[in-house]
Amino acid sequence: MYFNLDFPLFVDSLFIKNMFLLKNNFGKYISCFLIKKSDNVSVFLKHNVSNVIFFLKNSSYFSFNQLLDFTTIDRLQMSVKKDKRFEFFYLLVNTNSNYRIFIRGFVSSFESLRSLHSLYSCSIWLEREVWDMFGVFIVEHPDLRRILTDYGFFGHPFRKDFPLTGYVELRYDEVNKCIVNEPLELSQEFRFFKFDNP
Repeated sequence: MYFNLDFPLFVDSLFIKNMFLLKNNFGKYISCFLIKKSDNVSVFLKHNVSNVIFFLKNSSYFSFNQLLDFTTIDRLQMSVKKDKRFEFFYLLVNTNSNYRIFIRGFVSSFESLRSLHSLYSCSIWLEREVWDMFGVFIVEHPDLRRILTDYGFFGHPFRKDFPLTGYVELRYDEVNKCIVNEPLELSQEFRFFKFDNP
């Protein structure tokens, strides 16, 4: 475990003490802390994300009472650990003191994260988006389904593991008055190219 402390202006000594309190309580789950001058405080977790976030929300030392964002980045080419492909980010904020903290970590294609819907109700939509776009499974989610892709879409768009054109197309048939799934047919018109200068 290491600390990278640049002591930004907004971080006071009490907040630094609280970071050491977090390290003492959850040291086995935390790989490192980063505190930068750009007003970022990042906590890198090995596993057991939901317990650490539960502590950050309910502890009087932190009181991060709002989840602003949850997203994932596909680190397939740049990942140090090739088995840990996806880097996840939780952005929490304390609305009283305006402190912000990033909870970060890595998961593989076959690992899952635990849902935070019991702590932050806004996480339901964010977790569904991560599942739909990246395929990172969220355990104990009350309504985990696709929200941004088409009905019969196979794969996850931000994994980039699907053909660019797809196999089927979905269209509305005016004659039958229904939605039809058809095999995709790509045809190009014959073009004449003039290589002379105009």
